Amino acid sequence: MTSSSATVNTEAVWADLQAPALERLTNSTDKHAVYGLDPFVREGWASLCGLLGEAGAYTFATETGLVWLRPDLVASGGLERVLVRIEEDGFVVRAARPVVLDRAGVRGLWWWQLKRATAERLLLLDAVAELGPGLLVLYGHPGGRPAERLTRLKGGNDPAGRAGDSLRSVAGSENRILTMVHTSDDGADVVRELAVFLPWQERVALVAAACRGASGVGRGSGVLGPPVAAVRSACPASAEMTGSPVRSGGGRERDFTRLMRDLRAPDPARRWGAVRGWARQVPQLNDGTAR
Repeated sequence: MTSSSATVNTEAVWADLQAPALERLTNSTDKHAVYGLDPFVREGWASLCGLLGEAGAYTFATETGLVWLRPDLVASGGLERVLVRIEEDGFVVRAARPVVLDRAGVRGLWWWQLKRATAERLLLLDAVAELGPGLLVLYGHPGGRPAERLTRLKGGNDPAGRAGDSLRSVAGSENRILTMVHTSDDGADVVRELAVFLPWQERVALVAAACRGASGVGRGSGVLGPPVAAVRSACPASAEMTGSPVRSGGGRERDFTRLMRDLRAPDPARRWGAVRGWARQVPQLNDGTAR
């Protein structure tokens, strides 16, 4: 990773909120059209430029893959399997930390995907985020373009249409709500999502750690060990958190009331069971379909 050899001064973090040249970070014409005015993109880019300089910021964004191993993955007990699968594909850990996503963060991260989401889907995603922290990991790859590689390895959100060795299949993702693994699709999303996940100082600290991160670190290294332990300790009963059936019937309004009640259960295992049960049956899009 070229930026790892750059001089990193964590005190020099200020930069004006300018947008990057998006054609250098993504091939998506949709992102070219909208990301220039996205405050997350501009804030993420400013912090990268303030830390690394403009050239270093472009290098970091294009030579970094970002994955958030979500709380539903931790709760299901699949975290280790996914970390192993990523390592098997040649990815190198640069930095990692636990990250809790709040209600606003859920909407900020998946704003494009949730444009037509139902209230039920939003509540279930909020409930997933409330299970505890997920694990945010920054990766490099000797073959380059790690963000794009991670997204291909992740697999789609439809269990029927993805490879059996994809990250989501290895995780045990069983539907389009409990997808368990999130990745940034390209360099533009790396810039944006760093700002979604972390406030300024924490973001700068993680990027600086990634730039200092030695190559060749694996799952047992000091880079992953403490944050993995932290997310596991926040969900100590994960092995017992199996899904349980939920009672549905009497119309969508009544089901919505039951859903809200079930998601307020004080016991984490019961909440996780409710999330899994309801995720199998709620309408996901406002046109009544699930995509």
